[in-house]
Amino acid sequence: MYANARNRLDTTQNQKFFIGQVAKITGSSVPTVRYYDEIGLLSPAEITPGGHRMYTAEEIWRLKLILTLRYLNFGIDEIKRMLAGDIPVDMAIEWQIEALDIQMRTLASMKSILEQTKQNKGGNDSLSYMHELIESISSDALEREKFILEKMFSSVFPEQFPVEWREIFLLGVNVSSLLEGKLSAAQTAALDELEEMFNDPQIVREMKHDVISFLEVVHLPKISVEMWSARMLTNHKQLLKAAEQQATPDSPVVQENIQEYVVMFADVDELPVSHSFFRRFAERMLASQSENLERFRRICSILYPSLQSYMKTNELFYQALQWKLQQLDKE
Repeated sequence: MYANARNRLDTTQNQKFFIGQVAKITGSSVPTVRYYDEIGLLSPAEITPGGHRMYTAEEIWRLKLILTLRYLNFGIDEIKRMLAGDIPVDMAIEWQIEALDIQMRTLASMKSILEQTKQNKGGNDSLSYMHELIESISSDALEREKFILEKMFSSVFPEQFPVEWREIFLLGVNVSSLLEGKLSAAQTAALDELEEMFNDPQIVREMKHDVISFLEVVHLPKISVEMWSARMLTNHKQLLKAAEQQATPDSPVVQENIQEYVVMFADVDELPVSHSFFRRFAERMLASQSENLERFRRICSILYPSLQSYMKTNELFYQALQWKLQQLDKE
């Protein structure tokens, strides 16, 4: 359908349209088209001396694609990266399918609660019954969460990996701070997804292999978990600030952050970090970026909203590692 529409627009390639005409052609609205321009998602072909935005068939086609992706619930950042070619379309589709799976589980859970409440026929007590039902489900979910995390830690980490480091290495934060409060329906659905992952022997073997190969490269810090966690948090905040300021992977602030991060995994008796250690560390980190690990991170960002900022810095971190490796290759 859109291919035919684009072909029809191509016949008027030299024609230019006002923003109101574009909104009408695409079934959108003027504020929406203007908003996409303001955030850099859809720029007009030109702006007249009078300040009018003018669009050609190419911009109209791009807008149709954007509207299609928005209809499919893709986020603005994802659409930007897809159109720029930063995210392969098949990868973005896979992410969206996972998100929809979780949404479907969420809706199914909510529907089940409402149906049980209706069947209870409690009259004026229906709201109380609904509240008690949700409290019970949430309590069960928290118990399941503890069980799944314990299973995850015991199955993924080898015996030689210190117990006190397991939580922070796998999730990046202290898990004990996450096991509080009531889980939402979406978090409960994400928990189901996480349980499925760690019931899959192939995924468990893959993640365990990554941990073992990681241990072959790094030297676990000779400081307390608490002090190391504080350094990790500081490092993360610095990188998040850099990401929010649109810093590039090769910028001094990002590269300094990467160097400080690598130092935390090196032998403190052998500082500064050698190029050979940095190379082995970076190659190991980059090699571990499997589809299942990315899926694990996305699920955890839903289950633990506090991890969402880590997801934002993750891409910049790995791009910076890749850039540094390229520079070492040139030396």
